[in-house]
Amino acid sequence: MKSILLPTDFSENSLNAIDYAMDLFENHPCEFIFLNVQKPSEYITDDIYTSDPSTSIYESISRDNKQKLETLKHTYRDRYAHGLFQFDALFDFDVLTDAIHQIVSARNIQLIVMGTNGATDAAEVIFGSNTLKVIREIRCPILVVPEGYKFTELSSILFTLRENDFYHPDALLPIEDVIRDRQVSLEVLQLDTKQQLPDSPLLGKFKLVNYHSLEGIPTVQAISSYEQLLPVEMHVIFIKPKSFFERLFMGSDTAKISYSSPVPLLVLKS
Repeated sequence: MKSILLPTDFSENSLNAIDYAMDLFENHPCEFIFLNVQKPSEYITDDIYTSDPSTSIYESISRDNKQKLETLKHTYRDRYAHGLFQFDALFDFDVLTDAIHQIVSARNIQLIVMGTNGATDAAEVIFGSNTLKVIREIRCPILVVPEGYKFTELSSILFTLRENDFYHPDALLPIEDVIRDRQVSLEVLQLDTKQQLPDSPLLGKFKLVNYHSLEGIPTVQAISSYEQLLPVEMHVIFIKPKSFFERLFMGSDTAKISYSSPVPLLVLKS
């Protein structure tokens, strides 16, 4: 059974990402874990004034959010009563990435699904977005669902392959979960490289595998142009950790891709 973590702040955007995850894996056994995290430093004056004098602010906020989580869990349990899905809900007072890191390890999480709010300012994208922080700091595959994007059955997936993107074939395993029992074509966009995807049984599961080469075009513009010419339902990129990863973020390519992508973005890790 696949374990999928669904961080939520109960916003419309995060609930939309949850709905997308349910539709994407509708025919497969999954455990979905809803997670709400409150950062202690985010207490505000209103919390102090509205909290019950007989309880702490922590107890007041945790009680309210735990109730929301239970409501969310029961709503989806009732909606998907076919028996393939299991649901759990967790609440934590912590830094979001610290909480997620602990749960990924403790619950053997195989995928994180989050929404993105469509922010466009570069500083806000890189330093203010919870989604980008999770992509940057958590070594677990992450599926980012654009704001307002509704599930569309997969027929074609774009995989952007860049120079020096070398990794173990096991890093591609999350794609297999996504395309299982589906007739999907894989469109590989080679940017300034002639290398191909490593030999893997995964490639044989696609209806077609096509390679497209572009040179001398910045990553974001190349991807945007391709998606306009040949529409796809999902985009996959691979992110390396540490030094290369930091350079990539300082260049903000990944931030720009995730916030401009019109389709869900699957971020793979080594």
